[in-house]
Amino acid sequence: MSSYVLQVNRVAKPGHSKDVLDLVTTQFEKGSGSRNVSISAFASTGSGHLIVGARVLDSIEKVEEISDNLDREQSDRIDSHCNNVQVEMLRVIESIENPPSVPKFMARNLLKAKPGKAGELLSVLLELRSTFPDGVLKPLITVPYVGDQDLVRATGIYDSLKSFENHSDLLVEDTFKPYLQKIRDLRESFIRYTARITFIRSS
Repeated sequence: MSSYVLQVNRVAKPGHSKDVLDLVTTQFEKGSGSRNVSISAFASTGSGHLIVGARVLDSIEKVEEISDNLDREQSDRIDSHCNNVQVEMLRVIESIENPPSVPKFMARNLLKAKPGKAGELLSVLLELRSTFPDGVLKPLITVPYVGDQDLVRATGIYDSLKSFENHSDLLVEDTFKPYLQKIRDLRESFIRYTARITFIRSS
């Protein structure tokens, strides 16, 4: 049975970031299951901060349940502080492994495949992930269930910027270079979004 990530991306109006962050956090404190809230760090959105509320759900039925019980009044209240709101539903291909006990930062890596190459790109990314040494963070791999089907995502979480740097430096080792070159050949673009995790709960 597939798991899914249901997330809402909100770009706050200038000066409204705290309002959005507080309202989304309150909303997620009342929920259940694995969920987190993050705010953009070291990344421009072209407007205000990007605030993301994400839930990991263990079945498509749980996604439907969330949709059926949506408090639209509460959502509208949050959205009124935003310039842009986008809901995403992602299918989990591989769950995150070896995450830190106290996560602080998140990196969402979005790779857009060349036309017709999404499957190959996903396969190479999974091969690369499988070669990571034991004990090293293995990122969450997801693909859109709706929307642009040429996208593949790899998401990592870290307890410090130093651990983020160390994880990035790992990829310069010779072992990984053939995989990285294949990914470059198959991708059309690559964007990384970094965020500060402000709320996280696993149950």
